[in-house]
Amino acid sequence: MLFETRYFWAVFTSRSDETTKKLKGILDRARTPYASSITVYEIYKQTLASEDKSVAKLRVGTINRDFEIVDVDSQIAEEGAEMSHRLRIPMADALIMATAKRLDLPCVTDDPHFTEVRRVWV
Repeated sequence: MLFETRYFWAVFTSRSDETTKKLKGILDRARTPYASSITVYEIYKQTLASEDKSVAKLRVGTINRDFEIVDVDSQIAEEGAEMSHRLRIPMADALIMATAKRLDLPCVTDDPHFTEVRRVWV
């Protein structure tokens, strides 16, 4: 499974034990958990805006340690550009969705933009 930015943000900021347990259960079911390098960027940036650099480093350190990070290559970039244009969605969402599509993985997200891949957690 490819874990999208909104999954991590929910895990890192949830105040609900039930939500956290549900999200961690999804991670437990993943044979190999993947995350896009775009997600690393988004989590770092969002955390800098709401917390500080030490928390941002801690969060992305957790992602880098526990997930296989997939970098955006030329093929993913082209597919993402086509999706972004066709669906009129943000670049980051398109690149993450293109990554899931390229790896033929379901995407763990509650983001309604992710229409071109199987979704988990909706």
